[in-house]
Amino acid sequence: MSGPKALTDRSVAERWQEVKSVEQWWDDLHDTMRSTMKAFLEDSLESELLEQIQAAAYQRNPDRVDYRNGYRLRSLQTRLGVIVNLRVPRSRDGRYQSRILPRFDRHEASVEDLICDSFLGGLSTRRVGEVLEPLLGEPVSPATVSQITKTLDGEVRRYHNRPLPADIRYFFLDGIVLKVKGVAAVQRKVILAAYGITCTGERVLLDFQVATSESTLQWEGFLNNLYRRGIDEKTLRLIITDGGSGLHDALQVVYGSVKRQRCWVHKLRNVMVKLPVRYRTDCLGYLRLVYTAESKDHARERYRIWSEKWKPLVPKAVECVEKDIDELLNFLNEPLCLAAKLRTTNAIERSFREVRRRTRPMSCFNNDDSCERIIFAVFNHQNRKWKDHHLPEFTHNT
Repeated sequence: MSGPKALTDRSVAERWQEVKSVEQWWDDLHDTMRSTMKAFLEDSLESELLEQIQAAAYQRNPDRVDYRNGYRLRSLQTRLGVIVNLRVPRSRDGRYQSRILPRFDRHEASVEDLICDSFLGGLSTRRVGEVLEPLLGEPVSPATVSQITKTLDGEVRRYHNRPLPADIRYFFLDGIVLKVKGVAAVQRKVILAAYGITCTGERVLLDFQVATSESTLQWEGFLNNLYRRGIDEKTLRLIITDGGSGLHDALQVVYGSVKRQRCWVHKLRNVMVKLPVRYRTDCLGYLRLVYTAESKDHARERYRIWSEKWKPLVPKAVECVEKDIDELLNFLNEPLCLAAKLRTTNAIERSFREVRRRTRPMSCFNNDDSCERIIFAVFNHQNRKWKDHHLPEFTHNT
């Protein structure tokens, strides 16, 4: 009777016959990897302690700076699951402070990144723990998720204070209303946002600010901050805005010499509410021909025809366009290939759609800080996505 075969003599099929299940095989593999990681970490911590106190165990050294004081047992959550009873050495005078495993860290850095990304991706604090439990080996509490996401506050501050590109050519400004919990009731907060396109066609969400309103004072403070950080009038050719009076008064103070472009989407909404239902389709259809013209002269001619036709029927709607028609057509002074991008503030609103999608499961933000974290995460993701993808319309000719 033949004896057992050597491992090298067995086929893959014969080896797999000894495995009870694929799941069990993966579990055994993870257990082995965790054990290896635990041994490696403990050896590394011992070496680090030796380097800091300058003396091995039981070694007499007149140059030593501290003494060993046993171990403390800790758990560490890693990508491979939870490492339990990890032996972390201590020193008598407390001079030993590990750089490998800082004192209060209970999660590997990549695990914290995964938790942050899951939360920012749309999961509630409770759902993050439920979804990641099979991967991490134990549930993550909602309080832990909240604590980890607070680490973004430093990145948010750096984002608000970083230098801004000095070659912004087109500058978009808009505000959006979001709900934030207050002490007594839910409050409506306005998010002032700035978006720019550089001379080379790079798109950048420049900054945002949580404000109580779109007043002149709030906008002026926001614009002055952007001006100090690098957005001046040297390269700006056009500022695209909605029709808010507070914003335009602030622009007159900070960027008074730069031409403005009124957003056509906002203007069409304002015109629509002044039209009887029976006129809306035809009137707005003819008005759209104005901003789709191939030149400024053609746009003026189309506007004249539209105005003469509709002023007797809907004078208030025509007056709504007439008072801003010059600023509505400033985008036609720029290359025609950029017209669709310069006539509205849709670029900012598209970014805020992702913010609204993220906040839908939570109905409103808990406070201003949580609001800033979510908006920062969306803006930062978009900026990384756009960094090496410049707009194709920007050539040497434009």
